[in-house]
Amino acid sequence: MQDIKTRWLAFYAEHLEQACTQIFGYAERMIVATLIISAGAHVSSNEPAIVLFGYLRHGLVGLGVELFGIVLLILNFVDGLSKLARLKWHAAYQIAMSLCYFVLSVRLVQLILAFRGE
Repeated sequence: MQDIKTRWLAFYAEHLEQACTQIFGYAERMIVATLIISAGAHVSSNEPAIVLFGYLRHGLVGLGVELFGIVLLILNFVDGLSKLARLKWHAAYQIAMSLCYFVLSVRLVQLILAFRGE
């Protein structure tokens, strides 16, 4: 039994650990960026109860926050594409990642906006 455990730990450390860390890191950054986009969309669609930066319009501030979130999403996406380019079959991986990333990003923004509780 100990032999199976040591072989599994060696396999995990050699093959899976770095991949899992990378995947969860990208997912975390994508969630943060979509939260920022959703916050900007919320501010620009409704006039919140708090005053933001005094004289600035809420729609302008909301659009700025949305653009910041979009830039973060794009940077995360490009970083993932560049790291996938080093692998075999990189074109297939890049196409699959692009589709998943786009669908998940749009769906996360929709879900966060739906849960904002109005």
